[in-house]
Amino acid sequence: MQSPTEFVRHQVTSSESKSNLKSLLARNGSKASLSSLEEVEEQVVISPPKKNRRRRVMVLLTGGTMAMRATGKNGSLEPAAGYLAEQMRSMSELRDAKMARIQYEVIEYEPLLDSADMCPGDWSTIAKDVATHHDNYDGFVVILGTDTMAYCASALSFMLEGLSKPVILTGSMVPFCEAHSDARRNLILSLIFAAGLVGHVRYHHTPPEVLIFFHDRLLRGSRASKMDALGLAAFDSPNFPPLATVGVSIRDNFEKAMSDTHHISSHYYNGCSAMLKMETRIVVVRVVPGFHDAALAACFASPSLKAVVLELYGTGTAPSRRRKLIGALQVAAQNNVLVVATTQCRHGGVIMDTYAVGQALLEVGVISGHDMTIEAAATKLAYLFGKYPDDPDQVRRLFSTNLRGELSPPEVYTRPFFEDSLYPSLSSSPITLQEDHSAAAAHAHADDVPPLPIPLSST
Repeated sequence: MQSPTEFVRHQVTSSESKSNLKSLLARNGSKASLSSLEEVEEQVVISPPKKNRRRRVMVLLTGGTMAMRATGKNGSLEPAAGYLAEQMRSMSELRDAKMARIQYEVIEYEPLLDSADMCPGDWSTIAKDVATHHDNYDGFVVILGTDTMAYCASALSFMLEGLSKPVILTGSMVPFCEAHSDARRNLILSLIFAAGLVGHVRYHHTPPEVLIFFHDRLLRGSRASKMDALGLAAFDSPNFPPLATVGVSIRDNFEKAMSDTHHISSHYYNGCSAMLKMETRIVVVRVVPGFHDAALAACFASPSLKAVVLELYGTGTAPSRRRKLIGALQVAAQNNVLVVATTQCRHGGVIMDTYAVGQALLEVGVISGHDMTIEAAATKLAYLFGKYPDDPDQVRRLFSTNLRGELSPPEVYTRPFFEDSLYPSLSSSPITLQEDHSAAAAHAHADDVPPLPIPLSST
C-alpha cells in the first residue's frame, strides 16, 4: 500500500500579502516551514465578519501542472515551491475591483506532488484541512494535477460529511509559463465559484458540494471523469449535466444541484467532519474478450481483498458461456469479496436483469454500479469499507444508495433520451455574479457583497 505523504504547509501568498512571497523565495529550501495550518493562521489577521465583508477563500495548493515551471536544458516541467504564488502576485486580474471582493489565502503543501503520486492518505490530508477550517471560510479551492483529479474529487465528496461550503478542485493542462496557459482562467473562475459570487436569483450560492471547475464548466465531483489527455476541456460528466457553464456569461444549473444534494440540512447541522479512513484493498478489473477466468479466480481468492469493480460490457453483460467466470465469482462470494458491476461505456448505466447472464451475476452476489463513474464506484467502496469495516451488509446496502448525487435512479438511464423533468435544461437565462438575498439559506450570509456584473468580458 502506498504510504501517505507527510506534508508541511506554508502560507505563500494572500490577497492581503505584500512581502511573504519574497520571504518564501529568500528561504530557498531553508526548511523554515510551518507544521500546521493553525500556525499559518497565527500569521494572518482574521477580521470578524462585518457588514459588506469580503468572501474568504482558502486555496490549498498540493501540486500539479499549475504549480510547475520549466527547468533544465530540455525544458521539462517540475513542481516549484513558491512559483504559483509568484504568478498570482503578478496577476492584474486578481487586483481587479470585482476580484478584490474575494479575500484569499494560499496554503502550499510541501512537497508538491504530481497527482499520479497522490494516494488516499493524501486525500485524507486535504479532507482534514477543509473540515478543520470549514467554518472560517466561505469556500475552498484545491489545486492539484489533472490525472487523478476525478478520483480525488469523488473521494472528497464522500469523506467530507456535513459539508456546507463549496470545495472547488482545479488545475491546468498548460503551465503558467506558457503564453497560452489555461491556468489563469481556471484559477480565477474557481475563486469566483468558491467565494459564492455566482448564483441564480433563487439559488443563491455555489452548491455546498465538492466540484471540479475546468475550462468552461463546473462539474459535480462525484460525477466527473478526465476524458481528454491533451485537450483543455479535459473533464466532463457523462451521466449528469454541468452545474454551470461559462462563456461570455455564466449559466448555472444550481437548481438541480440543490434538489438532490445529500449533505445534512441546516436544521440538523452539527458542523463538517472528515471521514479519514479509506479502505485501499480494492481493485478495478476491465473485462476483455478471451480473458482467462483462472486469473480472475486467483484475484478473488486473495485473503486481503475487500472489493472488486468489474468493468463489463454494455449494460453489465459478460460472456454467458463462460461457466468458469461464474465459478470465479462464487469464489469471491465465499471469501466475502464484494463484486460491483459497472459498464465500460461512458454514457448510460448497468441494468443487471436485462440479459440472462446479468441475472446469473446477481445470483452469485454481484451488485450493480448503476451509472456511477469508475472513480466514484472505487472511492465510494473505499469510503464505505473504511466507515463500516465489520459490516459488509451495510456496505452493500449503502453502495446502491445515492449518498452524494453520484448515481441516478435506473429509470433515468433506461429511457432513450434524457428528459427535461429529469435533467433540467441549461438553456435558462444567463445569471449574474451577485449577492445573496436569502438569510434563510443554509449557507447564506446576510452581509454579502454587491453583485458582480456580467458579461465577464467585453467584445
